[in-house]
Amino acid sequence: MQKAKVRRDFGLTWKSRLGEARLRAAAPGPRLTDQQIASLQNAMSRLDVSSPHNKALLWSGKDVPTSVPINETDPNGPMWWDKLSCLEVDVFRGLGLAFSLEDTQGGRFLHDLQLNYPQNDPLSAVARGLWDALSCRFAAAVTGCIEVIAEGAFDDGVFRTVELEAVLSNHKITTINGLARRYFPSSCDDAYFLLRRWDVERSRRYYEFIIACADATSYERAMALDDLREIQLWYEQDFFSHLGPNRELPGLPDGVAEASDQAQVAGTWKYSAAWREFVQQTEAECR
Repeated sequence: MQKAKVRRDFGLTWKSRLGEARLRAAAPGPRLTDQQIASLQNAMSRLDVSSPHNKALLWSGKDVPTSVPINETDPNGPMWWDKLSCLEVDVFRGLGLAFSLEDTQGGRFLHDLQLNYPQNDPLSAVARGLWDALSCRFAAAVTGCIEVIAEGAFDDGVFRTVELEAVLSNHKITTINGLARRYFPSSCDDAYFLLRRWDVERSRRYYEFIIACADATSYERAMALDDLREIQLWYEQDFFSHLGPNRELPGLPDGVAEASDQAQVAGTWKYSAAWREFVQQTEAECR
């Protein structure tokens, strides 16, 4: 992806995303024989899924239900679910700040096969198994820092069932979303809960950082605040039972509240020059 094509105005592009979803639904993947499935399973164990040091990014969630039918001629059929996490990922990839599974040899190979099937098709489970295998290898191969975009990730999604466990078992990972790996518990459920709560804290800190920057523009401040509000709203939705009587968020574990965001220390992720230039350029284009 070229920097010039990086955009974040997702509200203006929903029609094209709907069109792509309808095309996928209208053109299910190829029929596969047992021999072809076995060959693909073997390929998933061999294709390269390595990522550059400190650049890996995993994504899941932000699936937004709509009242728009996938099939225009069947208003009572399945509705379109808009997927926003992958759009956020494309921004960071385009800015050179992240490297996802889709950037690897294995990810490109599997994506290009277009193994899209309705859930009631047995091949849907086969395709999911192929992505599971590839995703697990990708997470297990990460070195250094890893970023995760997982607001609203489903309990039975690839991230929650496969990738997170591989991340927690990978001792070559030093930080997860800027938080030192040692703070994350070994339980996937507990680690996911901490990840999401930390993301709210992390966004709050970034907003305070931008507010304190003398060279920050009004647009930067507004975007940082919008991002904080969005991440907190996703958290409140997914962990409503953990909120206090006045919707207070639960406190952070001992040590985490005082922990540094290593992305800020290193000047990476949203603290990078590339991100701030992107936001300021977006503001200039909107004038």
